[in-house]
Amino acid sequence: MRYHRYCKSKTGLITAGLLSFLATDVFFAQAAVAACMQNQAVYTDVSDTYTLTFRPEVEADQQLEPAPTNEFIITALSKPDFKLTGLVIWDGDKNPRPTGLIMNDCRGDGVMPEEIEECSVWQGVVYSLKDNADAGLLPKPEEPAAPALLFPDLIAAFNTVNFGDLQPQQPLDWEVFRYKQCNVAEE
Repeated sequence: MRYHRYCKSKTGLITAGLLSFLATDVFFAQAAVAACMQNQAVYTDVSDTYTLTFRPEVEADQQLEPAPTNEFIITALSKPDFKLTGLVIWDGDKNPRPTGLIMNDCRGDGVMPEEIEECSVWQGVVYSLKDNADAGLLPKPEEPAAPALLFPDLIAAFNTVNFGDLQPQQPLDWEVFRYKQCNVAEE
């Protein structure tokens, strides 16, 4: 009987220790996300085949109204030359929403609205996903980074584009990108 109680208490201690470790790991992961601003966040898709990297600065020469607030690049890990550029524009006066544009192979400067329209792969609202499964809007550039991002219907948009020789080996399987790290610019 003593042995049984001893094993039970050891198992309980091990389980409690494991849960404590996992809770600490989750706490530090959430703290890392909170310490990173949205314009420095790096995300990866669920399959770890694509990365989405926000840039700290938005190019000033873009002639869009309203002006973009965020820029990002999507790359395929299997094909480093595969790069899609993205912009986020907060539009609407009463209920502003972050409209994302993902573009491929823009001709010309790619800064005029008609040029961007021609090379757009995807356009839609960018949502943030929180740990408790609540959805919100993409944080603004100087706000803490979202734990995950949702680009609704991105897979369907990708499937309609012929990327030619740059076609990644692995298809995009998910429309959710999870926070990976903070891309702090070196000074």
